[in-house]
Amino acid sequence: MDSKDRRLYLAVVLCALVPYVPALWNSFAMDDLYIILWNPLVHSLRGVWGSFATPYWPPDFGGFMYRPGPVASFALDWTLAHNHPAWFHAVNLVWHAGTSVAVAALARRWSGGLTAAAVAGAIFAVHPVHVEAVANIVGRAELMAAIAVCLAVYAAVVRQSVIGSAVALLLGLLSKENAAVVPGLIICAWMLGLGASPEVASRPTRRRIIEFVVSWVVVAAMYGVIRWAVLHPFERYQAIAPVFLNESGFAARLTAVAALTDVTRLLVFPLNLRVDYSPGERTIVTSLVDGRFALGLACLLLWGTLLVLAWRRGRRVEAFYLVPA
Repeated sequence: MDSKDRRLYLAVVLCALVPYVPALWNSFAMDDLYIILWNPLVHSLRGVWGSFATPYWPPDFGGFMYRPGPVASFALDWTLAHNHPAWFHAVNLVWHAGTSVAVAALARRWSGGLTAAAVAGAIFAVHPVHVEAVANIVGRAELMAAIAVCLAVYAAVVRQSVIGSAVALLLGLLSKENAAVVPGLIICAWMLGLGASPEVASRPTRRRIIEFVVSWVVVAAMYGVIRWAVLHPFERYQAIAPVFLNESGFAARLTAVAALTDVTRLLVFPLNLRVDYSPGERTIVTSLVDGRFALGLACLLLWGTLLVLAWRRGRRVEAFYLVPA
């Protein structure tokens, strides 16, 4: 790494840290209370390994979800700083800075230019929508999953390392379920011709691709078995959002498409940010002629159009960053 790269990544780190300094004065709030402050598992070092045998939500609250990664990190934080929230928030800032650097590093590797890397890293670092993950302590699950996704993509596309990518994928899944997008992102990167550098855009051999697919299946099986073993005793407590009760799967999918309007708004015009967007606060969409579905579909078509235009014009890095994750 030369001096220009060091300055680039330092600038991205500063972009990621400076806007979030006020978060250091935040207290425990909302889900922080249940997952950290009132959770005995987190209050000893035993919670670091005990988190892997316990649901994310304490059993008294239903035992929902399986995210041992962030819970283990909370137990380590508590051992170091006890119930001082400033430390927990500071660690979140470090995770956010690391993810921002990872985003910039991928852009630097694939574009070969400092400008593209700086723009990608800076936009990711300062985008207001990330306040929801960084300023809320339990949002660390998002941060840990995000950096794991970046590392998994880097290992697969740049290094063509099956083991490295599989390990990063598993760590991401153990942080939050949305790390499951890794295989899709890797396949998209291959289709776009992204490789070790702008000059080396070689796609893996067929045998190597098969090895990656096998590794994804193995990781999914391992994660699925462990998750089931931990959460199975609490199945009777599982519930769905009230809005989806007695509704068809088709209506649920129409509602999901309608929600893309909010996603687009948050990415382009991020006002009224919130810590949590509960499905129970949405209204069900049951018809294809519903205006909410039409707006969501329009947002989906707009995204698809931008992705195709970037791809056809040879803007491979921009096209990759338009891939939904």
